[in-house]
Amino acid sequence: MNNKKTRIVIAGAGFGGVYTYKQLHKHFHKSKNVEIILINETNYFLFTPLLHEVATGSISPENIIEPIRKVLRCCLSDLHIGTVEKLDTKNKTIYTKKEAISYDYLVLALGSQSHFFGTPGAKEHAFVLKTLTNAITLKNHFITQIEKATKEPDPKKRKQLLRCVIIGGGPTGVELATEAADLLYSTFGKYYPKYIIKDIEIFLLQKGEQLVPMFPKGMQEKAKKMVKKHGITILFNTKVTKVTKDAVLTTNKKYAKIDTHTAIWTAGVAPKQIPTNEDVLEKNKKGCIIVKPTLQTMTDDQVFVLGDMAYCIDPKTKEPLPALAQVAVQQGKYVANNIVARIKNKPLTSVSYTSKGLLISLGQWMAAGQIAGLQMSGRIIWWLWRSVYVSKLISWQKKFRVIVDWTINLFSPRDISKF
Repeated sequence: MNNKKTRIVIAGAGFGGVYTYKQLHKHFHKSKNVEIILINETNYFLFTPLLHEVATGSISPENIIEPIRKVLRCCLSDLHIGTVEKLDTKNKTIYTKKEAISYDYLVLALGSQSHFFGTPGAKEHAFVLKTLTNAITLKNHFITQIEKATKEPDPKKRKQLLRCVIIGGGPTGVELATEAADLLYSTFGKYYPKYIIKDIEIFLLQKGEQLVPMFPKGMQEKAKKMVKKHGITILFNTKVTKVTKDAVLTTNKKYAKIDTHTAIWTAGVAPKQIPTNEDVLEKNKKGCIIVKPTLQTMTDDQVFVLGDMAYCIDPKTKEPLPALAQVAVQQGKYVANNIVARIKNKPLTSVSYTSKGLLISLGQWMAAGQIAGLQMSGRIIWWLWRSVYVSKLISWQKKFRVIVDWTINLFSPRDISKF
């Protein structure tokens, strides 16, 4: 009699990994024949869409994380904390620095990392916003810079301390820029002298002709209008050629060199990479793993890939699925159902993505969105944006705490404590 359990290993506890687990849990709750194992770099799930609000003092850091063992305690056979370093598909084993973990079915959902496009100095000198540590570090830096500025008698050096350059005009760059403006101008304005606030400058650099180019035209125009309204200088058609510890060099003739100690890179992401035996996983030029419509790899039907790591063509539109949290959530359910189908020797289902709309925050009391083909902006959409994000937090405790944070911020300045 064969008592061997089927081992399902999920690498990554972001949106894709967590929702894959939640769907598997529905099928295998209390099952004695299946083990579900999770690998993640931290012991918590991070709600990445709100990182920019942590970085700008709107939300407390602990309110956008959920301990994995608390959230997924039922039916989670084991949790491995560590970075995935190698995959051996031939022997069905995935490795962290300390462990070798065998699998029958593997789900790769490790997400993305910052992509610097080979720009000299960008990786070494620019801040990024991918982890909780990144957000806390950036907030601390904002506070450190303005404190230094209060002690700096040289006007030129003071302006350099207070100049912020955000590189990349996608959703992350735009949301960070508008929230940073609220922090640097409004909140800091309540605590620091006027001459200090007057020296603050925020630049938003975009290599193309529009902000948030993946969004509809109306949302692009609204984003540009609101960014400018926040007192932010937008430089279109501007590429960064080099980042140093005290400057950003660009292709813009007027702003060829921008003196700053605060360069923030939001210009692009690339999928996390895993060394594999004989490079068996087919990838596109960006490094995404090419998958079938069932989200299985092209060469191994027992390995599934989703989220930012996957290059998946939507069977309906014939276009690649975008790197969005809502895409990863929907893919997670398909991956789980297809693993169940394979175990039960049933036909697999091709992924079918349905957009639930697009939303972008544009600072306090302002957001823009497209829902059911209708484009809207204003305070109502701002409340909707907040409601949608709160609903995606996993536990009711964290939902309540974020609502409390936001409510307090409506009536008082943002928190400027250093961590």
